[in-house]
Amino acid sequence: MSVNERIELALAQIVKNIWPLCCPNERPPKEYIVYNPELEEAAVFADDTDQEWLQHMQVHLYTKSNYTERRREIRKALREAGAVVTDIITLHEKDSGYHHLCFSCIFEEDMEE
Repeated sequence: MSVNERIELALAQIVKNIWPLCCPNERPPKEYIVYNPELEEAAVFADDTDQEWLQHMQVHLYTKSNYTERRREIRKALREAGAVVTDIITLHEKDSGYHHLCFSCIFEEDMEE
């Protein structure tokens, strides 16, 4: 299963609108998630060959509601999907009225894919 599939499967029970890279709607919903790759890096080498890759991802929650419970739910769901959540940055977009939470996380890539 790809990292994108793991993210979408993990978060689908929390937020129904999830997209890679950006929201495709001209008028975004009151709550949605977008995600993007941040960095790919080889993590384990053997015989001068990469054996494992790490996918550093960002998961962005945009909501106009109180985000406290969503933050906990998303952090837990990402952990259960095999991610290591390294930090969460919380911003407020005054122009749009959205709270914007950026979850940085790391997934091990399945080398069988």
